[in-house]
Amino acid sequence: MNLRGFLIIGLFFISGSLFSQTRHDSTFSLLFNSSISFTHANDAHINRWLAKYGYPTIPRAPSSYNFEVAAMPAASRLMYSLRLSSINSVNNLSSFNLMAGLYTSVIKTRSFLLFLGGGTGLHRDIITLNGNLPPEYQQAATQAHGPLALRRAGLCLEPGARILWYPLRLGILQVGFLGGLGYDLDFNSHWKLGYYSNNHGQYGHFRSISKPSDQQRVSVHGFTYNAGISFRLNLH
Repeated sequence: MNLRGFLIIGLFFISGSLFSQTRHDSTFSLLFNSSISFTHANDAHINRWLAKYGYPTIPRAPSSYNFEVAAMPAASRLMYSLRLSSINSVNNLSSFNLMAGLYTSVIKTRSFLLFLGGGTGLHRDIITLNGNLPPEYQQAATQAHGPLALRRAGLCLEPGARILWYPLRLGILQVGFLGGLGYDLDFNSHWKLGYYSNNHGQYGHFRSISKPSDQQRVSVHGFTYNAGISFRLNLH
């Protein structure tokens, strides 16, 4: 499933669930969250390959920027979310997670909330190969009409806990902080070798050439934690 298709499904998931929860009570909150996260999920095999051919390796705990939109009906203990995460630690690596989440509040007051739940969605990694290449890749480069790249995708899961605290209130707007601790599981496909058919490096324009023999299918997992700011609009 491509990024646009998953985004549409995620929006339907949130809007449909929110509607079913608010048929008898139209009061709900919209949350806009921005945070930075660190994930201890490392692929040792691709790191050895990158180091062998002189590319920057992926850090042990790469950082990512996250943007999230969430909805929370006032009469319910549930929160529905859609979150986009993009890695920012490695120059030649583009990586993102797009996840729809469902959480239930263990503690829920006007200014403090503790949630348990999780998210699931799409994970994708792309490594731009603009340096040394093994012979198999050099042969594939003759078929490419642009710089070579490795790409993989798969399902991602992230169960965990979320904390939201709002010390400031301005009318219907609350401003506060968020924190989270979870366990990230990425079920990746085999790396594909290919290239982009344009100069913009858009995900939808990747042209696959082969599945290189020196790569393998590796699923990664590890703890992840994040912190950031949250804006909560209480609507009627």
